[in-house]
Amino acid sequence: MQTVRPCIRAPGRAMRGTSHRRASRIAVTVLLALLAGGCASHQAPSTATANRRATSSPSPTATPMTVAEREWVAAIAHLQHKIDKPFTARTMAMTRAKMTQLETAASGCSRKLRRLGVPSPRLQSAYTMAAKACRTYAKAARCFARAVSVSGIDGGTFAGTPQERIQRRSLACGFAAQGNASNRFGDATAAAQAIEAQNP
Repeated sequence: MQTVRPCIRAPGRAMRGTSHRRASRIAVTVLLALLAGGCASHQAPSTATANRRATSSPSPTATPMTVAEREWVAAIAHLQHKIDKPFTARTMAMTRAKMTQLETAASGCSRKLRRLGVPSPRLQSAYTMAAKACRTYAKAARCFARAVSVSGIDGGTFAGTPQERIQRRSLACGFAAQGNASNRFGDATAAAQAIEAQNP
C-alpha cells in the first residue's frame, strides 16, 4: 500500500488746502467702504462648503466582474478539484491501473486549461500561475508513466532489480510533483477568487 500525503497602499497723494483735505477724507471713506464691500463679496469658501464639494466629487469604483469572468474563476477551481481527486485517498493500492489513473489525471491539466480559454486581462496573472502549475502536473504524469512501464499488473516488481528502483524513484517523483503542482494551482485559484472579491 502506498500512503499519499499531499505536499503540502497704494496710498493716494496728500491733497493741498482744507477743502481738499475734507474731500480727500470723504473720498477715502467711500473708497474704504467700497473695498470692504468688495472683499466681503469675494470671501473664500467656508470649510463646510469645501467639504460638501469634496463629498460630492465622484470617487473611483471597481468594475464589476462579467458573467464570463465569474464562470472562468469557478471553472479553474473545479479543474483543480477534478485533477487532484484521484490523489486524495489516504491510502491506495498502487496497481498498474492506479498508476495509469494518476498519470492520466495529471497529464490532462494543460489541455483542460486551454479549453477554458484565455481570461480577461485582469485575470491574466491567475491564468499564468495556473499554466505553470499544469507544467508541474505534466512532470508528475511523466513520472507515473515511467513507473507504469516497469510494473506488473498488480503493481509489483522484483526486489533488488532495476525495475524496482525505477518504480520507487518514479512514484516518489510523481507524488512530489503532483503535490507541488496542486499547491501552485491552489495559489492560482486563490488569486482569481481574490480578484473576483475585489470586483463584486
